[in-house]
Amino acid sequence: MNPIDALSFQRIIAAHGSLEGAVYFDAEEDLVQEIFPDRIVFQTNYLDYRSYEVDLADGAIRVLKTRLDNYQRGDKAKVIEDEMDEEDWEELGTLWQRLSRDLDSQGSQPNRVETLADLFDCLFDEDRAQVLIQGIAPPTAQWDWAWTQVASALAQANQLAEFEWKEWSSCGVIAVNTLAPLQQLNIEIAIPDRKTVDAINGANDWERALLQYFNAQLDAHDLKLLAIGTHFDEHQTFACLPMNGLGLVNALEIMGRLGIVHKF
Repeated sequence: MNPIDALSFQRIIAAHGSLEGAVYFDAEEDLVQEIFPDRIVFQTNYLDYRSYEVDLADGAIRVLKTRLDNYQRGDKAKVIEDEMDEEDWEELGTLWQRLSRDLDSQGSQPNRVETLADLFDCLFDEDRAQVLIQGIAPPTAQWDWAWTQVASALAQANQLAEFEWKEWSSCGVIAVNTLAPLQQLNIEIAIPDRKTVDAINGANDWERALLQYFNAQLDAHDLKLLAIGTHFDEHQTFACLPMNGLGLVNALEIMGRLGIVHKF
């Protein structure tokens, strides 16, 4: 019934595991899974917050399931261990299949250094792109290798901001206004009034709505603010990028090949 074979498991934790827990983002389930050098912790979308910690014991796969004893008790609920049932094995099998497929496929991808170089050519002027390309770190098996390189490059150019989605109208506006593209063009995003904040926060897709608030004031300057990274989280990374003709369109396509997600 166990869907995970020991050899594949060992290969993935050896190639991708890190002491702090390397992140694998399951886009289909909108879940973050953590890969350590000796185990993988799978989260789920069940209401009882069940998770599966998978490791090896005497060369065989071992699974520890935990869940809340009664999720309806809210903060008073306790985390307990529980036996795996048929539904759990099916869920674990699905989660494992996607993770192993995506991570194993990285070894057969085209030269990631060349792909990243193409991305730098799209995002930066020729001189800066060449410096960045020459400084690309050797690729590793880490899931976020490409994003680490891109985030570093954007941070050096002061084009990267971080803030919580829910603080977009205060900390978010301040953070975006300090970015180099806005500073160079003397652009200042206006602090929204209460009515605008309420309207955006109440929108069906409020994250996209708040990005549109920024971009409505940036489009005339051929700039675009994107939520960007390996996945979307409460505390999000945002980048302000020039449209650069078709440069940004091409860059977004390359980002997809490198496992970098975006929203604008």
